[in-house]
Amino acid sequence: MTIETNNYSTGADSWTQRKGVNGKIKLTILAAGLGKRMEPLTSHHLPKPMFPIGGSVPMVEMWVRRAIKSGITDISMNLCVLGNTIKNYFKYGDGAKFGADISFIEEERPSGTLGGVCKQALGNKAKQVLENEPMPLMGEFKGTTIIAPSGDIVTDFSAELLEQMYDIHTKKGAAFTMVLTPVPWEKRGEFGTVELKTPESLHGPVSQSGQIVEFREKDPQSPTNLNNASIYMIEMDLLKTLDHFRTPAETGLDKPFYDFGKHVFPAMLGKLAYAKLPKDFLLWGLRYDGLWHDVGRKRDYLDVNRTFLDGGLELEIPYEKQPWGYLGTNVTMDFSKVNIKKPVIIGSDCVIEAGATLGPYAVIGDGWTIERKAAVANSVLWKPYSYFTDEGVEIPVNERKANNGARVREGVVVDGCIIVGGTIENDLKEKTVDVLRDGQVKILSIDYLPKDERA
Repeated sequence: MTIETNNYSTGADSWTQRKGVNGKIKLTILAAGLGKRMEPLTSHHLPKPMFPIGGSVPMVEMWVRRAIKSGITDISMNLCVLGNTIKNYFKYGDGAKFGADISFIEEERPSGTLGGVCKQALGNKAKQVLENEPMPLMGEFKGTTIIAPSGDIVTDFSAELLEQMYDIHTKKGAAFTMVLTPVPWEKRGEFGTVELKTPESLHGPVSQSGQIVEFREKDPQSPTNLNNASIYMIEMDLLKTLDHFRTPAETGLDKPFYDFGKHVFPAMLGKLAYAKLPKDFLLWGLRYDGLWHDVGRKRDYLDVNRTFLDGGLELEIPYEKQPWGYLGTNVTMDFSKVNIKKPVIIGSDCVIEAGATLGPYAVIGDGWTIERKAAVANSVLWKPYSYFTDEGVEIPVNERKANNGARVREGVVVDGCIIVGGTIENDLKEKTVDVLRDGQVKILSIDYLPKDERA
């Protein structure tokens, strides 16, 4: 399903305006993760929230669009790895492209989920937990409520469902409401799971509502499979209280307090002895049965693109819809001589030679050449992006185009891969292809993880 191109504006019918709460709600996106499990893609090219869906739209942009449709135009993100790519894309300082006031908190190292939200909500009033720690320049948000999703969560949790979440959150007097999604029982040990007290059944994709009475962090024996979906609605009063307890996001501390799952939820449930909150803050949960992806690893990223191609995500992309997928502009291609196995995306400025086979589930980003008899399936080929050296020096897109190459050679078969660019000379299956500064390609397994893996 698609929406009208460039429809970023908000009207009088946005739910925040209808309810008279415009200006009382702020979106704070957590976008400062290190993205270690996505290396080498996150080492020199893009931070994970900027990974494109459908060949062009960054994952994090979906949250920006959703907020604006809700009438929420006060938006911020915390940044760490390759943060300039996010600032430059969203036009740092004004967000004019999106009709929003988009600001950024830059972190030299991540401060945990609690730290990221506190800094964005409290601004220069937030607690400084490290000596010489750069602090936000922005002031404290003067509204009442924060919406805080993770920038690498891809979902169809719509603006209309944010309204429903807000209605329940305020009606119940909750201080913290989280979205919950069911996960396979055998995967409970990979997620934080939640128990609800006598949940109320609801109609629609939000199917249950109830008070959270238990939170288990990655417990394979948990009696529940309701997973913390990393979509939060939080009252400012609670954040101000939590900020007093906040510590650096470091291991080995006697009394660490920087993570929602490890520290905040246990404290709110009265199960963290060293963090006694001054009053009872209600912790609430909403079960959501719709589409939800935690893009933690590279296969998850391929799955998200497959979901989009299958029509499971409401997302506008800058290509023309076709019966077999999407087509960009200035594409050189004889359709009578190319085998398309839908669904497929062909970006702008591509050359698809006679005898090539595309799909199913091929996302060909802008500027690629697919030579004769080559085949690409179940893969995402990125359009050109800047390259960042280990020292943080940016090599811009135009320079990369000159020596990067973006070509799949004659007869080569590509299946189940993520490819940054380069000239692909040999068959590839389930690989990640990096492009080094000099244009040489580096091929790794799609499941490659660095030794110091950290999300």
